Amino acid sequence: MAKRVTALLIRGKMSDLTPKEANADAKAAKAKAKAMRPWFKKKRIILPLALVVIVGISMASGGGNSGSTSTSTESSEETTPEESIAKLGDTVIDGDWSYVVSNLKCGVKQVGSSLLGAEAQGQFCIVSISATNNGTKADYFLGSEHKIYDVNGSEYGSDSSAWIYLDDNMLIKEVNPGNTSKGQIVFDVPETADLDYILVKSSFLSDGVKVSLK
Repeated sequence: MAKRVTALLIRGKMSDLTPKEANADAKAAKAKAKAMRPWFKKKRIILPLALVVIVGISMASGGGNSGSTSTSTESSEETTPEESIAKLGDTVIDGDWSYVVSNLKCGVKQVGSSLLGAEAQGQFCIVSISATNNGTKADYFLGSEHKIYDVNGSEYGSDSSAWIYLDDNMLIKEVNPGNTSKGQIVFDVPETADLDYILVKSSFLSDGVKVSLK
């Protein structure tokens, strides 16, 4: 009842105002209502706050992706396998042949005798090797196919003029299936050469297998 009386009084008062005064009162009421609006509903607060939230989400998402990429890269580096290389005395297989490089002797200046032999330009390095024919027919062990390499990547072939003076040369030997031939291959290399490995090959088309000479 009281609200109804108040509304009637206000309505009566409003009817006494001029249109200009009524318009001014309406603007004042609107301004008062706007001023009394809660802070979290005001545009000047909502827009900056929304911007902060969006930037925060974007940074969190970007940071997560960056961390994932880094972890993936580190994992890839850790799991990269290193190239394995056989050692002296190991059995290696290439094609129909298996090999065992058992010894390396360097510093030899001459092979054969003083009357009938060969003198090294640098030094002779003699490799002791055994070769087993795992195929089904006779095949030749070709000593000339095997190369040695130094730590700088220089390649050295066998010395065909000195091999005939070795007591047990392995330059060219025919080996029947299942048989094993043992002997030596001689290389003439510089005295300063730091040999790294020998590459044994079943044929000139083969990629070969590395055996460390260290």
